[in-house]
Amino acid sequence: MKETFALLLSYDGAAFRGWQRQPGMPTVQGALEEALRALLGKRYAVHGASRTDAGVHALGQVASFRSGRNPDLGSLQLPHALHVLRWTKAHPSFHARASSIGKRYRYELHRFVPATADWDRARAALRGLEGLPHLSGLSSPAKDPKPPPPLSSWTLDDGGVLEVSARAFRKHQVRNLAGHLGAVALGLAAPESLRELARRSRPWAGARAPAAGLTLVEVLYPPELDPFRPPTS
Repeated sequence: MKETFALLLSYDGAAFRGWQRQPGMPTVQGALEEALRALLGKRYAVHGASRTDAGVHALGQVASFRSGRNPDLGSLQLPHALHVLRWTKAHPSFHARASSIGKRYRYELHRFVPATADWDRARAALRGLEGLPHLSGLSSPAKDPKPPPPLSSWTLDDGGVLEVSARAFRKHQVRNLAGHLGAVALGLAAPESLRELARRSRPWAGARAPAAGLTLVEVLYPPELDPFRPPTS
């Protein structure tokens, strides 16, 4: 009988060409599947909560796979830039991506924006997103035709660190958002321009912040399915 296993991962995105397996390229999914093959003697399909792009980091990526064996996943031989923080058996219906109900990302704008940036202007731009039913204009062209949902929360501190949460994100959405916030903070765009761009139905065509500043911080699941939720007393 097959069981479902969940892994909590961190990685340095500079070492990988993104999450998704690509022939001849170092990817997170590829490294995990190869490590499982070496440990268990056969290939297993590993599913990730987020298909992070090349260069994007993770502190709380979640992966899952199903197996009829009971492996010691702590002994996986992985590249130095990829780490299994925790692993556990999960609910039989758990799926790292399909079961997710939210994600939290961090973007370190201060790494690419000069110290003269006015973060109050950028925060004013973010407030302009409140009340929008979706953020269609912030996404790059992608196969998924559904518009991205609104942000459920956001913070931008005086050090230029942006954190955003939403039920789901679309292709390049956080990097596009960060790129425009950087322009607003430097006075190159008006704060109200972000709302106008987000409301558009056309794909994003503005500034995109580099992948190296982006980190997947956390993936959220319903309490009854969350494999890493502390047990209640």
